[in-house]
Amino acid sequence: MELKETKLSSETVYDGKIIKVQKDTVELPNGKEAVREVVRHSGGVCVCAVDGALNLFFVRQYRYPFAEEMLELPAGKLDVEGEDAYDGALRELREETGIHAADLMPLGEIYSSVGFCDEAIHLYLAVNIEQGTQCLDEDEFISVEKIPLGRAVEMCLKGELRDAKTVACVLKAYIILEQLQRGAEQENA
Repeated sequence: MELKETKLSSETVYDGKIIKVQKDTVELPNGKEAVREVVRHSGGVCVCAVDGALNLFFVRQYRYPFAEEMLELPAGKLDVEGEDAYDGALRELREETGIHAADLMPLGEIYSSVGFCDEAIHLYLAVNIEQGTQCLDEDEFISVEKIPLGRAVEMCLKGELRDAKTVACVLKAYIILEQLQRGAEQENA
């Protein structure tokens, strides 16, 4: 049985600055109809920047939907016309932390909430970094914090970091960095 749903009609319920909400009528695989409420989002990026001492750079900011401060990796939405995810990641890292990265390693793409939202977040690892000055938007209030890689992994596993993109990016970066270190050790053996 094919699991595909076919869109029959679509109505925009809300069209805002960050998201659009659509109410779609679909035909199910069994021929019946159902309604799907879908949040449309332009997508985003998340960057795990690591220095030579294996410290990661986080941003702390207040997140209104949860009414609390959150510790996250630098991230943001893809909202600049013609900008690809790679360049968006470099821009967000520079704006939020002041860090300039010579290069980024793609860590894949994740979907934030597949049941109702089409947001795709591109994850990156930045290793050759240079500290600069933050360039925040006038409505951004962000502090930068440096946390050792091992402690960041521990925070993910203990539930101290709860932002999904941050947890995914930290754990992927940890695995990649471990693999790179093992490869370097084998070359030097």
